[in-house]
Amino acid sequence: MRLKSLLGMATVAAATTGMLAFAAPAQAAQLPCFLAGSGGSASATCYSGSSYTWRLVVDCVDTSNIKWPKIVYSVAGAYRTGDGTDSITCAAGLKANGRIEAK
Repeated sequence: MRLKSLLGMATVAAATTGMLAFAAPAQAAQLPCFLAGSGGSASATCYSGSSYTWRLVVDCVDTSNIKWPKIVYSVAGAYRTGDGTDSITCAAGLKANGRIEAK
């Protein structure tokens, strides 16, 4: 049985202000990753030689109507095992809301 866990989510505010967020713990284990974002791009870095399989997923959000922001599209990076860095940039005018997924 494969267990898929959503390990971390950055808020749109974190993605647009460049704040650094640590991925949330996954049940008994903890994924050693950092998630960051700034405006239209988001990035994830995992380290320490762990054998976790992870990927960066970014929702590209139209915030032109502050009351009704909407996800225009989502982009998922390739799954990686262990150490690595990935970054994804949305089209001009969209904000990036990144998260790390693991399997």
